Amino acid sequence: MARFAELVALDAGDHDAVCRFCEGQRIGLVVIGPEGPLVDGLADSLRDAGVPTFGPGRAAAQLEGSKGFTKDLCARANIPTGGYVRVDNEADGLAALARFGAPVVVKADGLAAGKGVTVAMTMPEAEEAIREIFAGRFGEAGAEAVIEEFLDGEEASFFALTDGHTIVPFASAQDHKRVGDGDTGPNTGGMGAYSPARVLTPALEAEVMTRIIAPTVKTLADEGMPYTGVLFLGLMLTRQGPQLIEYNCRYGDPECQVMMLRLESDLGELLFACADNRLGALPPPRFSADTALTVVMAAEGYPGTPKQGGSIAGIGQAEAGGALVFHAGTALKDGQLVASGGRVLNVTARGTSVSEAQTRAYAAVDAIDFPEGFCRRDIGWREVVREQG
Repeated sequence: MARFAELVALDAGDHDAVCRFCEGQRIGLVVIGPEGPLVDGLADSLRDAGVPTFGPGRAAAQLEGSKGFTKDLCARANIPTGGYVRVDNEADGLAALARFGAPVVVKADGLAAGKGVTVAMTMPEAEEAIREIFAGRFGEAGAEAVIEEFLDGEEASFFALTDGHTIVPFASAQDHKRVGDGDTGPNTGGMGAYSPARVLTPALEAEVMTRIIAPTVKTLADEGMPYTGVLFLGLMLTRQGPQLIEYNCRYGDPECQVMMLRLESDLGELLFACADNRLGALPPPRFSADTALTVVMAAEGYPGTPKQGGSIAGIGQAEAGGALVFHAGTALKDGQLVASGGRVLNVTARGTSVSEAQTRAYAAVDAIDFPEGFCRRDIGWREVVREQG
């Protein structure tokens, strides 16, 4: 971002300061990226101050802020999702596990930076996940837990835009949550993604719009919490059809990077139309037929305690071949680019197939000198296997 704009130190938790800044700078549109400020109600404060804002208010942002809220909404609106139980203490959580058996999914109810979900393949693993949540590992996010039926199938992500009334499909992607090759190790915020996810066929996308997204938007509006912004669905494609795993209230990472590399429409125009309640007046978003694929380069120790300060070089060489490197957790220290987060870089490339995009992305990865970083070497593997027949 620093290539194109002046970076400003502004505390998103200080709503008055954000509103004053927007007024002083005559900001015409605010796009709230992270989930924290959305759940904290920053969009409400900005709208109250007369600032056009892309992103849901506090009430609707519970779709991401509380997994239990979302499961309850699915039950009210008859949205296909796995069975579940909400619990607020360890004893009830351990008792509820017996209703599901293993495998089972255990989730901290609140925001846990993508790390509050355990897909437990054994009962001891599930019991440990319950104990960790109520021992305070995730702080306030673990005040409650949701125990869910394990859904079998392939995961995919789907995105739609809405101004609270009109809903338009955006694009699909497939993320890779596990830290290690072959989908092994603990869950992360995402180690790489590609778009489009062709496993989510046009027929399945239409079913998702009709059975999941439309009733979600209608139910929220009917209950006095209209949703404005992007809906990011984590889906499991089961034998019974697509089922909702979770909602995010933002574009997400690393899915956003690959979708934006394919987008041919004016993004600003789309986002402003959502904020201005006139999405229906625009043509649908247009995308390149190419595939885009991104590889996350993470700091040693991620997703546990990532090592900070590792030097990074070679970004220019990586981008010389047509790749685009998004900075996710970097900083400048004495003129040297260094790691300042867990997921540090998103190395992204396009191609006419997943295989071609994958080859180009990893060529760019190999041009980067980040000794204290690592990445998965198999992003896009499912679709590569399908392409190879």
